[in-house]
Parts: sequence; structure tokens; C-alpha cells
Amino acid sequence: GVPVLFVVPWVVLRYLYENEGCWERNEKAAVWWVIRCPILVAVAVNFVVFVRIVRILVAKVRAHQVSRGDTRLRLARSTLTLIPLLGVHEVVFALAGEGEGGGGLRLAR
Repeated sequence: GVPVLFVVPWVVLRYLYENEGCWERNEKAAVWWVIRCPILVAVAVNFVVFVRIVRILVAKVRAHQVSRGDTRLRLARSTLTLIPLLGVHEVVFALAGEGEGGGGLRLAR
């Protein structure tokens, strides 16, 4: 239910101040940041959780007396599993433009 606290004010602001055409366009930055700030906070929290989990994984993998190649493989496999699960890829694109431009970062997103 927490997202409702951010979505409802955003919808009201969009309806009152930017209700022309498609809601995909973000021409007024203030209205856009009402919904974008909570998203950025969630991405940041997920990234912190990801870093902490990777630190724990590294400690656990190093604690076991296993061959060096197997250790790296296990760590890489678990890390690559966590990246899409926690949305770490969003950190790269967090502040990428949402506008109409055709920049390389927007195309990659």
C-alpha cells in the first residue's frame, strides 16, 4: 500500500498541471520528480542490500577450503543471479533521460 502514497499525488499533479496527450512525456520536471524520487530511493536501497549480500557471499565462499577456480565460479554465479533479482541494473540507468532524445544510454535502456 505504500506506493499509493506517491502515486496518488503524482496522478493529481499530472491531471492538474500536465494533462495533455500521453502521460509518457515528462515536460515539467517538478511533476516528474514526485514519482521519480521514490523510485530512486528504492533503487538505492536495493543496491545497498545487493552490496551487503555480495560481501556475505564472498566471506562464506572464502571460508570454505575449496579450489580457487570453483570459488570464483560459485561467487560469479550467485552474484549474476542477484543482479536482476534486486534490480541492480537500474543503478546504471537511474538518472538516464526519460525524454524523447535518442542518446546511447536511452537506447541501451
